[in-house]
Amino acid sequence: MYAINPEAGFFGVAPGTSTKSNLSAMVTLEKNSIFTNVALTPDGDVWWEGMTKTPPAELTDWTGQPWTPGCGRKAAHPNSRYTTPASQCPVIDPAWEDPNGVPVCAILFGGRRPNLVPLVTEAYIWDQGVFMGSIIGSQLTAAAEGTVGQVRRDPFAMLPFCGYNMADYFGHWTHFREKLGFLSPKIFYVNWFRQDSTGRFIWPGFGENSRVLKWVCERVDGVGKARPTPLGYLPTHDALDTDGIDINPQDMLDLLSVDTEGWLQEITEIRKYYDQFGDRLPMALLQNAAALESRLHGGANVAPTQNEELLSWVEVMKQSLTPDDIHWCNGSDAEYQFLCDLLVQRGTFVRLNPENHPNSFVARSNPDDVVRHSKDVFVCAQSQQDVGPTNNWADPQLMKDKLSSLFQGSMKGRTMYIVPFCLGPLDCKLSKVGIQLTDSPYAVLGLRATTRMGYRVLNLLSKDQPFAKLVHSVGAPLAAGQQDVPWPCNPEKRLIVQFSDTAELWSYGSGYGANSIMSKACFALRLGSVMAKREKWLVSRCVIISVAPPTGAKYYMCLLLPSSCGKTGLAMMVPKIPGWKVTCVGDDIAWLYIGRDGRLYAINPENGFFDTATGRSTIRDTGIIETIKSNTIFSNVAVTGEGNVWWEGLTKDPPQQITDWQGKPWTPGSGTPAAFWNGRYLTPHSNCPCMDPDSEHPQGVPISAFVFGSRRTDTLPLVHEAYHWAAGTAIGATLSTLDAGQIKYDPYAMRSYCGIDIYDYIAQWDALRDELGYNLPKVFHMNYFREDADGHIMWPGYGENSRLLKWIWQRIDGSGKVARTPIGFVPPAQELDTKGLDLSPEVVTKLLKVDRDEWDAEVDRIRSFYRKLGKVPDSLEAELKAILTRFDTQMSACGIPFSDTSVPAGAYHTQAR
Repeated sequence: MYAINPEAGFFGVAPGTSTKSNLSAMVTLEKNSIFTNVALTPDGDVWWEGMTKTPPAELTDWTGQPWTPGCGRKAAHPNSRYTTPASQCPVIDPAWEDPNGVPVCAILFGGRRPNLVPLVTEAYIWDQGVFMGSIIGSQLTAAAEGTVGQVRRDPFAMLPFCGYNMADYFGHWTHFREKLGFLSPKIFYVNWFRQDSTGRFIWPGFGENSRVLKWVCERVDGVGKARPTPLGYLPTHDALDTDGIDINPQDMLDLLSVDTEGWLQEITEIRKYYDQFGDRLPMALLQNAAALESRLHGGANVAPTQNEELLSWVEVMKQSLTPDDIHWCNGSDAEYQFLCDLLVQRGTFVRLNPENHPNSFVARSNPDDVVRHSKDVFVCAQSQQDVGPTNNWADPQLMKDKLSSLFQGSMKGRTMYIVPFCLGPLDCKLSKVGIQLTDSPYAVLGLRATTRMGYRVLNLLSKDQPFAKLVHSVGAPLAAGQQDVPWPCNPEKRLIVQFSDTAELWSYGSGYGANSIMSKACFALRLGSVMAKREKWLVSRCVIISVAPPTGAKYYMCLLLPSSCGKTGLAMMVPKIPGWKVTCVGDDIAWLYIGRDGRLYAINPENGFFDTATGRSTIRDTGIIETIKSNTIFSNVAVTGEGNVWWEGLTKDPPQQITDWQGKPWTPGSGTPAAFWNGRYLTPHSNCPCMDPDSEHPQGVPISAFVFGSRRTDTLPLVHEAYHWAAGTAIGATLSTLDAGQIKYDPYAMRSYCGIDIYDYIAQWDALRDELGYNLPKVFHMNYFREDADGHIMWPGYGENSRLLKWIWQRIDGSGKVARTPIGFVPPAQELDTKGLDLSPEVVTKLLKVDRDEWDAEVDRIRSFYRKLGKVPDSLEAELKAILTRFDTQMSACGIPFSDTSVPAGAYHTQAR
């Protein structure tokens, strides 16, 4: 939404304007101004009531008569005016004449009420904000204006100025939301005229109103503190900046109080006021009045939305799931604390030591509900071919019948939480809205930690806008009087299902992280891959980071690695090279699209981290450890006697006595792990000290490189660069790990997370070559797990991996030197920055070695893997042939690490074409 000012000057009321009330206005009026019906001093200056504390001894009043302070008349007419050009205003915005106008982030309505209306209120959704604007009112203070105390309505401050039916004007506001989509401004209502019992204005007003505007800006920016009330969001007791003003805590309570009885009476008056507009009054306004009334009566179940499909769906699901109660989640801090306290009371959470882990908890799940099982995950589509060989397919109708039976009455005895969330920044056109129904408070907290969640998301939904439907139940209904367990679940009937054709996700029987927090693997990856294929963008399971030297450009990269390859460690890396900096945009998922400038951009659909805690070290993983110090929910880790978390690998020596992940006493001699191997943490992005400043940019960040990774003890060199995009596509399709002696291939680290045929997914990557042209990012591969003959990993890893990123940065920047091998460019051994490392040149040579015998075997394994997939793009097989051909033509003998040929940094794009 943009706004222009059609005027080029000011025509305002003079009385009351002073250097105290409006210094900028007084400076503006110093010259080139025309005043109407004001008083004149003997010196030929203007004057009006309120201009100075003490009036002049004599004046000529606005009628031209002599005037003194004791004459009993007004010197200036109450409606005396000034006219002056806007160019004289000292605070005129530099964009005031921009032909495009200025983008509007918030709309503020306001009235003059001595009581009832709080100092500032934020609407939950657009329609509620329109309701606020339609009831703007000021209380009459003079008998000449009408009955003293009566509220005079001035909807949208337009009553005397609207040139058509006012009810139609209301409708114009209501329907305008449909044009805005994700970009709706927030709506607020201000009232700085509240008085105490003596008639004193409580709030100082004038320039101090900037304190209210500061909170409004913080709310727009997503950082302002607020509490939900029947009226909307109000500032918490400590949210408004009151430093330096004389206002006591009781005054603030009065300013931000909600008078329930007074508002119930107000609603009666509002309905009477609405009656005059008859049938033309938009139904949304009457619905908001009814919703406000219900909230004032304590009705938490009133839907804060007018999206008809959502309301209908919730009603249908309520009849099927039969919860005892429903709760529309607002995403507030108060709601978060309430649910955490509830889970502590139930025994699901253990509250951690607030000094070391403020506002943090440990959850202990049922030992049979601790991981995601691929056998329980199904993708339903009309065509089995759309699902491909890497997914479990099921007939949609048969599966719907099965789910209907499972979910019937599954929430009996529980609360159904309705959780609106957004994947991606709220004002990003690629972002997607989902609504999850769940009977798990843990799932609600997980969604709040990892997405943009709450009423602010409902504001994105117009009356008919589609959304993804997610249904989750732990599958443990409670009979009347039945005692609940700390971690309810039904693992024997666990089922996670995607309906690709209708954008639905269903999860039954599990309370575990990714099974219950369905925004992540279920939506952002699996269902996201379906949406991306239809809408021509790309989903990637990867880290998004920026890398920058002490001086020089910052480049964004996507890092794609299979599980257990150190992905999150790369996202929150603290580089070991002095002066180099790595910032994090995301640690797990990227949504990629081609921008208007022809470059590839990435957004992170998530807003928090959900990853493995077990194995994280205070020495190696300092970025992660710093991130999870506070406001974190851990699961299935151990707790020390001091109320701190612990897991294997966190410290060199384990504590002598702790409580393990199952709640049992544990000592180093117990013979069992203290923490489960898949112990986890949930924490918001705001905790991370290395988040990139553009991580929430609605456009995303431009990608300069894809960096793939594998976990292999041999064959794959420490780091290499693909010769061209087709070679890079082949690298991504064959990411691999060595697990229990078996090499497992994981195309683009998406094998378990791709909701479409993996062939179609690989083809999407292949097609980027034609879509991006010369804007293609470079492609690299890292393998920092190579071992020597004794089975020791040769490269130190962790923060030292910044040395590999340095060479990658140099290649992007056009300064890095390379040597040619049959599989791609590698850094010459002497060019890789190993300063300060205890690595001999011989070890570095081994790390970069490309061996013919190893690659002959690798090509055979890859071809066997391709046969299992059924079909792959022709470019993948062509690249295997090219590798073998390059071995024959580039090397005279097997085992030569690389040739001495240096290749210019810009050769990549020449090869690509």
